[in-house]
Amino acid sequence: MAEKYRRVLLVSYYFPPLGMGGVGRPLGLFKYLPRFGFDVTVLTVKKILYPEYDHSLLEDREDPRIVRTGSYDPARMLYLLGVRTGREGWGRGRARSRYFPDSKIGWKRFVVRKAKRLIAESKFDAIITTSPPITAHLAGLELKDKFGLPWIADFRDLWFSRPIEEVYGEIKLVEKARELKDRILKAADEIVVVNNDIKKYLGKGTVITNGADPGLIDVWRSAKTHPINKFMIGVLGTINNLCPIEPLFKALAILGNEKGPTDKEIYIIHAGHYDKSMMADLQAKYGLHDRVDLKGYLPRKEAIKTLAEADLLYLGVGGFAGPDILPGRIFDYLISGKPILGVAPEKSDAAKLIREYDQGKVIAADDLEGIASFIKGFRKDNGAEHNFAVKEAADLTRYTSLAMAEKYADILGHIIR
Repeated sequence: MAEKYRRVLLVSYYFPPLGMGGVGRPLGLFKYLPRFGFDVTVLTVKKILYPEYDHSLLEDREDPRIVRTGSYDPARMLYLLGVRTGREGWGRGRARSRYFPDSKIGWKRFVVRKAKRLIAESKFDAIITTSPPITAHLAGLELKDKFGLPWIADFRDLWFSRPIEEVYGEIKLVEKARELKDRILKAADEIVVVNNDIKKYLGKGTVITNGADPGLIDVWRSAKTHPINKFMIGVLGTINNLCPIEPLFKALAILGNEKGPTDKEIYIIHAGHYDKSMMADLQAKYGLHDRVDLKGYLPRKEAIKTLAEADLLYLGVGGFAGPDILPGRIFDYLISGKPILGVAPEKSDAAKLIREYDQGKVIAADDLEGIASFIKGFRKDNGAEHNFAVKEAADLTRYTSLAMAEKYADILGHIIR
């Protein structure tokens, strides 16, 4: 590697071939930081129990810059016992005290030991740890204390998927977690977060949002045409209470009762992970069995190709109390150049991005008539009344992981002396 490159050790539990949204940010840093003068070595875990794998995300599965370690965490142990796909279940209830700060604590000794060896063998200029899991930042604390290297603690989420106060069932663990949070915030040279709500929760941090792979812009634009008598609504990514689809189903049930003889039939096409029993119940409840095409989880490029023929993209964001989430799929939508229907809290980061994109509509989840009316009007004239501007590819690069990596490179340049 040329001497002009500075070396970064990126500690990330979630990394391809694991699929789904959590791997996009570390993968983007790995792929695109080298364009700005930083060579990245990733330190991650070996294969684990996980809902979906996507081997297409890595061009070279044997890349020597990707170092994998063992772990004593439940997901790794279950994989070794032959349970390969699914969820470990730790996050469904309040965290148990033996897994503090999270269920990945059994990974810490492995990652710290390997990191010490890597740093001793090769010169690194900085360390990035990204959470979840918070265990990654525990490793960062120990490595910072040992080597004194510039350290960025990156928060892709809150403490888990919720604030500390909602994660632990015992007050002593809440207090212990608060102390750990304060140690991380004090020791790290820079705190980076994915949205403003996490920044508010932590009390500090530089906001660098996620981004979609820029190579997918052309994939979105390679859409095949669908039958002219159909109106297609595309949905990407995991469907759950954080990213719900029921408001869309409710609106389509309303429209089903209003369909005229010349109206296009509305179909939903979904590519992503979903709970089969939940989805079956929703389809039965709203009478949509024959109008929902569930492709399941697909490799990312294949998923984009599948949704590229959609007339409209749907994004649901749960309106629960507390800091809101910013689903990574929104950036895939933003580089598509397609209109977006966002069913999200009015003041959420997702709503702000869709408005900034200026080719979409944000409607509250409880405004079912509003959602139905928007879809009805859009179906009638393909959005002509909304005067959505056509997006050129060059206008979409700010929503990519290349732009994310450039912002990260600026921070690295400032903290590396």
